[in-house]
Amino acid sequence: MLRSTAAAACVLALACSRKEAPPKSSADAGTLAQLDANDPKALLAAVDQMQGQLKDKPKTFEVQSALGNLYYENGRYLDAVDSFRQGLAISAPFETRAQELREKKVKPAKDLPLECRRSAQGYGLEQIAEAARKLDAPRELRCLDSALQMAIEARSRRGNALYLVGNPDGALAEHRRVLAGSPDHPESLFFVGAILLEQSRGDKAKLEEGKKYWRRLLAVAPDSPRAPLVKDSLPRADEIFAPKAQAAAGGGPPMPPGHPDVAPAQLPSGHPPIGGNAPDSPMAHSGATPEQRAEVGPQELQAVAEAAQNTERTPELETGLDQLTAQAESLLDQGKYQEARDAIVRVMPMRPNDARTAAAMGAAMRGLGREQMAERTLSRALQLDPQQPRALYEMGKLLASRGDKAGAAKKLRAAQSADAKFAQSHGIAQELAKLR
Repeated sequence: MLRSTAAAACVLALACSRKEAPPKSSADAGTLAQLDANDPKALLAAVDQMQGQLKDKPKTFEVQSALGNLYYENGRYLDAVDSFRQGLAISAPFETRAQELREKKVKPAKDLPLECRRSAQGYGLEQIAEAARKLDAPRELRCLDSALQMAIEARSRRGNALYLVGNPDGALAEHRRVLAGSPDHPESLFFVGAILLEQSRGDKAKLEEGKKYWRRLLAVAPDSPRAPLVKDSLPRADEIFAPKAQAAAGGGPPMPPGHPDVAPAQLPSGHPPIGGNAPDSPMAHSGATPEQRAEVGPQELQAVAEAAQNTERTPELETGLDQLTAQAESLLDQGKYQEARDAIVRVMPMRPNDARTAAAMGAAMRGLGREQMAERTLSRALQLDPQQPRALYEMGKLLASRGDKAGAAKKLRAAQSADAKFAQSHGIAQELAKLR
């Protein structure tokens, strides 16, 4: 509610501060004023409508933070990452100043000075920091600590958004920075612990470090929305995050080649699937509805299209995207599905309506055992190009795994007709023979 209200205020502030004064400005402001602060989609539509005016307009830390939250809540994680980045660039010198005071052993004052309270539009972080410099050191630090709470939350959410676009190392770095200043921040304790656990892959030191952060979360924030999952998973972390050889020996079903090192049969009851950097792994952000989760389907493709539409398309960029796509396809053919997913997810924001890209992502999802997402993404690829060979092939394999031999054979024959070379290199004739 607070974030949505802030976003609504942000939209209004930006609308009312346009330098031009068109005849209908008052009517426009009235329409914006009637926006429902609880409807992030409507707020986002208003921001998008004003994109031309907002693009080069200076924005305050509060505006960038509100925009970041708005993009995040609408699943536009790439936009959220960039908005939070711009906001944190504004807050950086004030964070540095606060750290300087702490290094001088300054203790913050107990009470927050009146001049350091956020109030109307136009009196935010920058104005508070300017007023704080005129105070003695303890009161200055108290002012900065209070004003920078929004920066801590912005950095934490930026970490979440980085994870959701397939950058766990960037997410880990942001959450570690949060913990450097706020050692008991629940969301960052959860994310640092979860990413370390997921990346441990048999590294006992990293496994124990991840468990340490989760234990700290339970100690300092037992009522956190993350706590039930942590309580359920922590006692069995050694099993859940075991290397694949160990997992297979534990009696679980064999994992497909390239599958993350987690045994599905060993997950606690109700635990979300573990999928490497996938949004449904334990790091899926709290409070989101299923519709808001980052999935690779038509809606997400459209969302990331909007995030990338203003990016300059240079020949060098296109060459890099082509190389990433070829790399992903090569990894798929080797059965390295997680590595393929990590490569192709970097292409998707720039090519959201490309059948070849969607087919590669769908193939990776099928290989990782995420059948519903695979079907959704492969269907999208075939909607874009009904003759896309990899999409036809992967859909045929998916249908065959479900026992639909007729449907599988139809898709595989279509793949043969669409690209004979692809059909030969992928043994489609042999796949068809298995269906007889």
